[in-house]
Amino acid sequence: MRSALVLCVLAACYHDAVPAPVASAPASAPRVRATPSDPLGYLPVDSEVVVSLDANQLRASGLWKALEPVVSAKAGDGLARLRAQCSVDPLRSIKQVAIGFKGFEDAAGPSGVVVVRGLDRNVLMACMDRLIEANPRITVASGVVAVKAVPGAHPGAFTFANASTLVVVLGPTASPEQLAAVIQGGSPMRGSPMFVELLGQIQVRSTAWFALNGNAKVFDKMSALGFRPAAITGSVVLANGFTGAVRMRLDSEDSARKLAALGQAQLGPAKALADEIALTADGADVVLRVVMSQGQLEAFAGIFGAFTAGP
Repeated sequence: MRSALVLCVLAACYHDAVPAPVASAPASAPRVRATPSDPLGYLPVDSEVVVSLDANQLRASGLWKALEPVVSAKAGDGLARLRAQCSVDPLRSIKQVAIGFKGFEDAAGPSGVVVVRGLDRNVLMACMDRLIEANPRITVASGVVAVKAVPGAHPGAFTFANASTLVVVLGPTASPEQLAAVIQGGSPMRGSPMFVELLGQIQVRSTAWFALNGNAKVFDKMSALGFRPAAITGSVVLANGFTGAVRMRLDSEDSARKLAALGQAQLGPAKALADEIALTADGADVVLRVVMSQGQLEAFAGIFGAFTAGP
């Protein structure tokens, strides 16, 4: 996901008029004008992996002190130039990030949509010309920024859907035309019964949440272990420590009981790291719940920061 992060950082420097609304949106999706405020807005209905992050909650957590230098390093020169040339720091201004991707096991590589909320288009407008000059991969036409493919990096395209909502398409076939279709499509996930059901299992006001549907090819490898999830969902809350839950839907209640019993035997050493680590069966679901105090979270964050620090 490094390319996605770098592209999002660079994207913060471009803006233009809000794309014209289409005459009508699919009946199953919210109207296009309302989509920028929809947490599921613009994410493809065929996404295999969906992730949502509340950046404000993350920055307020004890984990952010360890994560911030790691994220800054991954963003690379794009973030440094934004800070120096535009006096803007996306790591402090972004409010929410949503990602919908598929094809992680495809030979051509993954593709999908990234939506970033909280960047101020008007504030960032003055840096556009300078940053385009410094990056020959980038072209701008009719308010859409296109990034050309180079060996080892897919193409991309992005634009602002309104004054503070950035929409990015990435992948082997990413193009301004694909971006236009994504923006005109509204919130197609709202029309998916399967995703609506998964969403009902998730605490969507969490610091972060995710959903993987059963079509994801990454699940194929689990079949060799004797089971294949129909879906996996999870959420994390970082207020006053860490509370996380992951729910895996299996084919039957019996399968869930057997897997939970098998997993419980492996949790012994890990239980010393948290106030609670429990693996249970709930119908056809296997549920992993982890609760850590603020002190435990900060200790873990310190270990994580040391582990990910460069030489």
